[in-house]
Amino acid sequence: MWSYVEILGDSTPITTGILGFATMRPRMRLLTFPLLAIVLAACQLGSPSTHPVPSVGEIGADLKCQAGDHGYSDIQAGWEFCYPGTWKYDLRSQPSTAPPGLDIVFDITDVPCVTPSVAPGQPTPRPICSPNAGLYAVMVISTYERGTASNLSGWLLSNENPAPKSVDSINWGNADEAGRLPDGRRIALTPHHVVILDLRSGAGLLDLESPTSSRLSTWKFTF
Repeated sequence: MWSYVEILGDSTPITTGILGFATMRPRMRLLTFPLLAIVLAACQLGSPSTHPVPSVGEIGADLKCQAGDHGYSDIQAGWEFCYPGTWKYDLRSQPSTAPPGLDIVFDITDVPCVTPSVAPGQPTPRPICSPNAGLYAVMVISTYERGTASNLSGWLLSNENPAPKSVDSINWGNADEAGRLPDGRRIALTPHHVVILDLRSGAGLLDLESPTSSRLSTWKFTF
């Protein structure tokens, strides 16, 4: 049974906000996640969280994100990355059984809005948003045990049915090996894990591909 705890950057129990940082005390190796603690820098009100909200320090300051971006870090899953600062999301996690691992699902909405400056004594004006504000898409980051696989091909043969006939090699952060599958998913081999990034968007939805592909170099795999 996966245990999952949301931690909001401002200690406010809400479930919607800008992607923040995640931390936890690593207590078990590989993908036995006894506690997945995620720090969310909140920016709008939502429904109250049903999870306990312990007080912990934020992490991820080592990420070198470009101006306007934010960093997201998950110690136990063993990865961290930069993302556009205008992304807001609802987050959920769910276990996977074949192969065993954990899926972290981000329901992302882009909110590129700017609040105009206000003169002293005047009411705060409404934010000005771009025409594409409110577009939505889903990003799934799946983390699995690497096991005894010596390379991506070996892991795919053991865990994907059918295994892809070819994988295009790509550069993805500091991954030991990385590739792009025929269906568009990206896969990375780290010292102990295999991470798959699945961007679920399309016509009329938020474009996740462009901002994600341009930030692949910011990813750090730590386990």
